[in-house]
Amino acid sequence: MRNTIASLLSIIGAGNDRKALQDTLAPIVAQVNTQALNSAGLVISSTTTKAKIGASDFYATVRGRLLKIAAATDMPALSGTVTNAKFNVFVFYVNASGTVSSAMGAEAGTLGGVVFPDLPTDQALIGFVIINPTGTGNFVGGTTPLGDLTVVPNAVYISPIGAVDPTILYS
Repeated sequence: MRNTIASLLSIIGAGNDRKALQDTLAPIVAQVNTQALNSAGLVISSTTTKAKIGASDFYATVRGRLLKIAAATDMPALSGTVTNAKFNVFVFYVNASGTVSSAMGAEAGTLGGVVFPDLPTDQALIGFVIINPTGTGNFVGGTTPLGDLTVVPNAVYISPIGAVDPTILYS
């Protein structure tokens, strides 16, 4: 028999207690059953302005359902500008139907000051690109090549595995 949070909470008699626990556990369960199962191995696409899945297929679960993105699949075009000498992230997600989307964080003067965009509900994190243009100008998503060493010598590709959500804070 497959356990669900609702079935396990049914043993709690007080309705308010059950509801409080359900509200607390729901986002934790969503985080655990929606995640990357292996590294996407993000790299620069042949278009040079996009990232792509690396040499191996990428697998994730979204709401407990297994899905795959084939190796060498391009990620969506980056949209937005990162100011010269600032840091920011472009994050890639996949939903249960396999549709990939991206979002840009909020830039900062330090890497630690970057604010990640909110993780969309029911989407797994594929990975992200850290951009820190320290060359001749701003990085313009969809226009500036990711390998352009005169503008972006500091593009870093991160493909985390597991239940990662950098927007969750304890306090």
